[in-house]
Amino acid sequence: MRIAIMGAGGVGGYVGVRLQAAGEDVAYVARGAHLAAMLRDGLRLEDPAGSVHLASVRASDDPAKIGAVDLVLFAVKLWDTDIAAASLSPLLAPHTRVLTLQNGIDSVEMISRHVPPSQVVGGVIYVSAYIQRPGVIASPGGLHRIIADAAGGNAVMARFFDACSRATGIEAAATPDIDRAIWEKFVVLAAVSGATALLRASMGPIIANPQTRAFIRQLLDEGVAIAAGAGHAMADGMAEKMLDRIASMPPSFRSSMAEDLEHGRRLELQWLSGRMHGLGLLHGVPTPAHTAVYRGLLLHADGAAP
Repeated sequence: MRIAIMGAGGVGGYVGVRLQAAGEDVAYVARGAHLAAMLRDGLRLEDPAGSVHLASVRASDDPAKIGAVDLVLFAVKLWDTDIAAASLSPLLAPHTRVLTLQNGIDSVEMISRHVPPSQVVGGVIYVSAYIQRPGVIASPGGLHRIIADAAGGNAVMARFFDACSRATGIEAAATPDIDRAIWEKFVVLAAVSGATALLRASMGPIIANPQTRAFIRQLLDEGVAIAAGAGHAMADGMAEKMLDRIASMPPSFRSSMAEDLEHGRRLELQWLSGRMHGLGLLHGVPTPAHTAVYRGLLLHADGAAP
């Protein structure tokens, strides 16, 4: 199938490499030094489970040079959503589906301002990956799972799930309840992003220290309470299950927000702990831990001054 990766950073680059290596027709929308390196040297994935080098990739900063595809995997940072979604038209045919793998809970609504809502499919991805240097995606290992809306058995989505089943290093599952999957990911990611960024530490030391482990648990408890207040109540014991999942991550794991903070880039803070803070005010749910993350990182949210 023809697949366009809108945003060939850590997440988009990882999934694109895996699908192209499995034989799918993949094109990448990228920019800057990363795009230049991809066109010159191809795209490389460094992964403990096995590295992959695609010597040749089709990439451009202009979707019109790629043309209509079957599936768009939408993986840009949240602050770029409106601009990127507004540029999708050349990639779309009536049958095309746009699968968002963005963070937070607002992606489907934001993309649907620019794309017919019937063509937008919600999804989440659990993977740690980042641009190590232009043209090179690095992953420390761990989870590499996509959960996406079954979309009523849509043929394009069915082909995507089949493609993932034939690829190495990626799993994909269909769900009839994508809202639940999105909220569960939101609670986990907001906690992990907030902790690794605010504490400037990877997951191993955070989990090993009783006080910082308690901080992660507090962030999770607040997220579960926010979900209930917003009408997305989770099963009893969900926070403990989430903490166990986090504790099983590679000790070197850091969130993309922690990576962005270290390199002076913009942060997705507004859509993670900032969103938790706002939802807490809206629904009358106390969020002292997420509010501390939000206020503690707010001065860095727009990146380092040039």
